[in-house]
Amino acid sequence: MDLLNTVLGSLAEVLICILEVIGILIIAYSSIAVFIRYCRLRFQEPDSELKLQLAQGMTLGLEFLLAGEILHTIVARDIYELIAVGGLVIIRSLITLLLYWEIKNDTYKR
Repeated sequence: MDLLNTVLGSLAEVLICILEVIGILIIAYSSIAVFIRYCRLRFQEPDSELKLQLAQGMTLGLEFLLAGEILHTIVARDIYELIAVGGLVIIRSLITLLLYWEIKNDTYKR
């Protein structure tokens, strides 16, 4: 049983790292892509399409980060670590909710 617990814990740690790296790469890529597009527009007032593209990239990246945090609850070893992970999940969920709200409102305005 201890071997199974160790193997699953190690697998969860690897998956957490992979999900977090994917989330970071998505956010970085969407930020750089929007910035390059903004520079091509010669620093004009950013239109809602640029904001929408950035918000969608951030939302997708945060979803991967949130999945990593949820997996982190599986390998939490004590109550303090679980509380910290729970706090991060709540904060990231609220940020994702706000981004979805912004995307919905921006799409509705079009």
